[in-house]
Amino acid sequence: MNKLRLTTTCGLTATTLTALAGCGMSGGDASVGGSGSPDGRSIVIDEPYAPAANWALETDDAFILTKAGCLETLVKYENGGTLRPMLATSWTQVKPTVWKLRIRQGVKFQDGTPVDAKAVAGALQHALKVKTPAAAFSPETVSGVEAVDSSTVEVTTVEPNVVLPQSLASPNTGILAPKAYSGSATDPKGTCTGPFQITREIPQQAIELERNDDYWGGRARLTSAEVRFIADGAKRATQVRTGEAQIARKIPVTSVQEFKGDKSVQTRTAELPRTTELILNNKKAPFTSAKVRQALQAAIDTKAIASAVYPGASRQAVGPFAPGDPWAPKGAAPVKTDPARAKSLLAEAGVDPSSLKLTLLAYNEGSGFADLATVIQEQLKAIGIKVSIRSGEYASMEPDLLDGDFYMALLSRNYLNTLPDPYGFLSSDYTCKGSYNLAHYCDATVDALVKKAASARNTTDRYALYADVATRLQSQAVDVFLVHETESVALAGVKGYQIHPYYTLTADLSRGSK
Repeated sequence: MNKLRLTTTCGLTATTLTALAGCGMSGGDASVGGSGSPDGRSIVIDEPYAPAANWALETDDAFILTKAGCLETLVKYENGGTLRPMLATSWTQVKPTVWKLRIRQGVKFQDGTPVDAKAVAGALQHALKVKTPAAAFSPETVSGVEAVDSSTVEVTTVEPNVVLPQSLASPNTGILAPKAYSGSATDPKGTCTGPFQITREIPQQAIELERNDDYWGGRARLTSAEVRFIADGAKRATQVRTGEAQIARKIPVTSVQEFKGDKSVQTRTAELPRTTELILNNKKAPFTSAKVRQALQAAIDTKAIASAVYPGASRQAVGPFAPGDPWAPKGAAPVKTDPARAKSLLAEAGVDPSSLKLTLLAYNEGSGFADLATVIQEQLKAIGIKVSIRSGEYASMEPDLLDGDFYMALLSRNYLNTLPDPYGFLSSDYTCKGSYNLAHYCDATVDALVKKAASARNTTDRYALYADVATRLQSQAVDVFLVHETESVALAGVKGYQIHPYYTLTADLSRGSK
């Protein structure tokens, strides 16, 4: 299963996502890369997560590499939902199950070897052969990849798949040089194509990068960069205030308030396709019972959580998707808090709340999770359920989450993270064989709906299927969806930065005033 990371993306409107789906049939060439002359300066970026899988691209380590300006994909995802050419200049669905891609000519990996169809096909074939392929690109959806000639790659899908271009925009389908896969672990040093190349790695602490002067998209403005991995959000914010860093992602709400009036620091906040959830282990008693899950759903006050834990940075969840998303159920509303109903549901399930002693996992990297866990602990105590809290780094908890050795866990999940369409999120998190199904939930009807969505060429039909699944997840209380989130970033002396789900260090980034 893939390891989760919390990446950001701005909210997408129905209009832009319709355009995204429409452009999926083909893409025209476009310039991507730096503009203007290099400024010869360096930058420090604080990220909340460190690589934890030896840079395996099927995990979320791939997102670290795209954010660091090293790894690139065939298709580029732009804020607003548009797909643009990157290492591929065009993509066309020539048959219901066959896509043909033209590879950009003249591009070289950072080790000097050519980016041709053979290298691209080899990278994608490797993605299919790993022990646990990414949800964005796996043998469940892709049956084969072939280099037709030196500049053409053909991808064959198991079933008609209209969202393959979106999959090829995911960092999990990033392209590295052949030698990256020759050892026991993936090696991105010198094997990327991006504007920056890794020169040094300090395990679990930082990576240092220098400009790739042969970058196909034009020389980057910065000459070098350091990306630091700091789990403590307040510390990330402090480093921007003190000048130790120029960009800090995912800073706490309290830090945003503290920066007000500080003219040396700029903060940006974007609404995200991200929902904080209370994951319930559906295969572990007492949560095998829908009534028990619904009891917790009724006991938890999401309005109080939104106002107390995330003031001004969230709104009550109405399900996995935020209201206003084109794939959210029409008229979806937060579940009404009703402790009396919660107790009644437990009684109907034959469960004495005083007999429940549950552990709640809350990883340190989650924004506000320490306070959130305490609030939930108190709200469940009010209906007689005793909850203990286990905190720690996400990496220490992931094995238990994946193996199903837990009761409840807090999770912040970006539902456009796997690929810029809800199909990736729903297939990985809520299908029986989903690669990140932490709820350990399995429903044949949901599986069929998600599968049908993959071949629905009409976006309205596809979004209606997603909405149907969302309704089922909410009504069955598969998880307790708590709040829809925003993300804040602190900046000091940086130009050319945009909040983006995949990219932080780009060729256009430079030092200077706002």
